[in-house]
Amino acid sequence: PPNISCGCVPATVRSRRGMQADTNAFPFPPGAADTDAMQGRSANTGRHLGCPGPGITVPMRAFWMVCLTVFIDSLGGSISAPVLPFYARKFGCTTGQIGVLFSAFSLAQVVCLPVMGKLSEAFGRRKVLVLSLFGAAVGAFGQGLAPTYSFLLAARLISGACGAVGSTANVYVSDITTEEQRGRYLGYLMNSNGAAFAFGPGLGGGLSSLGLNVPIEVNGCLCLVAGIMSFLYLPESPVFVRHQQEAARLEGDPTRHVGSKGMHPAVWAVCLVEFLRGMSFSAIFALYGIFALQVYDMDSLRIGFTVCVGALTLICTNVWLNCPCEHIFGEVGAAALGTTIMAVGELSLAYAPTMELSLLGTWSVYMGQAIAGSNIAAVTSFLATDDNRGEVMSMQQTAQAVGRVVGPIWLGHLFEINCRLPFAFAALCVLLAALLLVGIRGAVKDRLGEDTLGLPLLQSPKSQAYKYTKDDVLELGTFLCDLLADRGYQWHEEDQRAALKQALRCYFPPLAVATCEQGFPLPASLHPMAPVRNIGAEVNYTGDDSNFLRSPAVGRRPYQRSGSKITRAKTFGT
Repeated sequence: PPNISCGCVPATVRSRRGMQADTNAFPFPPGAADTDAMQGRSANTGRHLGCPGPGITVPMRAFWMVCLTVFIDSLGGSISAPVLPFYARKFGCTTGQIGVLFSAFSLAQVVCLPVMGKLSEAFGRRKVLVLSLFGAAVGAFGQGLAPTYSFLLAARLISGACGAVGSTANVYVSDITTEEQRGRYLGYLMNSNGAAFAFGPGLGGGLSSLGLNVPIEVNGCLCLVAGIMSFLYLPESPVFVRHQQEAARLEGDPTRHVGSKGMHPAVWAVCLVEFLRGMSFSAIFALYGIFALQVYDMDSLRIGFTVCVGALTLICTNVWLNCPCEHIFGEVGAAALGTTIMAVGELSLAYAPTMELSLLGTWSVYMGQAIAGSNIAAVTSFLATDDNRGEVMSMQQTAQAVGRVVGPIWLGHLFEINCRLPFAFAALCVLLAALLLVGIRGAVKDRLGEDTLGLPLLQSPKSQAYKYTKDDVLELGTFLCDLLADRGYQWHEEDQRAALKQALRCYFPPLAVATCEQGFPLPASLHPMAPVRNIGAEVNYTGDDSNFLRSPAVGRRPYQRSGSKITRAKTFGT
């Protein structure tokens, strides 16, 4: 497709889900590969914006464009929060009407989240993200230029509807990342949201000195610029492109196999977890200010500083703590750990004997939110398929948004009984969420495998050497050529062949363990990572279309026998 400009794929691919082979097809046509791939260099060596990073299958600029989209989306709500009540007073609004303005924004998001998920499945993630930015710009300009309260409310609804791009952004990032790196990149995406809430209110308050509508108009300009940049630089999700190509190829074929789009039962448990987490975290946004004022006599400046430090805590946690937690506990375990930290923080916030300990509890809630948020999103993407990922992840986001709408209402009634009771209830909610996550751990584990892509090929004893024959090479080469030709790939030009070789190198990474003839693991110093004698050269290859199998990668991967003392594992037996 013309909007995809890079053909690099990650140098390490782990298929931890046991997906069928078709879902691991090359994400880009080999002819569209960039210079690094054509020259046979590893995709991970590129650090500029035009090349993929570790564990990502599109240029890095695409990932940063999605982060910018989420930042602008979140900024639209936070930058106007300090000035909207004063701006609405210009129209003679009552306090209740001001509350309706805030509720309308959240309600529009809740209603439109499932719609955005369906649209991203039907028309592509890129189109939804780009059009949402332009729609948010229209809504912001409408608010800033509104002549009446009704016009302001309508523009607010448009902003909320177009701001429901969180699930689509999560789907896009899930599409372009490998599963072992997904939590990391989703954490970075979550930082965009945290940064907007950390700096948006202060930016809005500062710009309000130029006029009450200036912050809203500035947000509209930012949305417009971001929309133009996304239109120019954001490629379509490779998973969506591959899905569309497969659908077009199978259209009209009565024998086609339609993959199951059934939803995994554990998705509903994840939605309940997100509802409980959204309700719990809403206690911070809705009631912390009045709680701190009543219990510790904190003024608005100190409360604002506390929330700002909490947002910075969320960002720092995603940068430095999220990945270690994921590696140690796994995605489900890290999500359960995050919700548990939230529960401890909520209880400390409410029942700490001193203000200092209460502040530490408050910031712990933000830390737990950071750890839980990205890992729950990763778990949701694991439970989804390429066919229903947009729908499933929009359900997750909708459940959390409903929790944020219901939470303040219910917790507000509890606050009237006792000012500490809402936070105790919030802690109970996230503890229940942690138990639910532990309960679905087995289901997620069944859905995921721990093998690399090459390991399922190891079906014979490791001590048995396999010397492939000319017939084996011709059979495999013919199959691969037929498969690529059937799916519309081109490899007749030299640069196309080079790109295809690079894709094969990336999708067949070095195996983790090599063995000697007796079956014992080799020492690290003897691990076969360096180039060795190319056994493939002993076979008389024929046919131009299968010559690309004589890749130097054959001699650099432990997929075949090299030498008489070291036996590599058989891989071409399936």
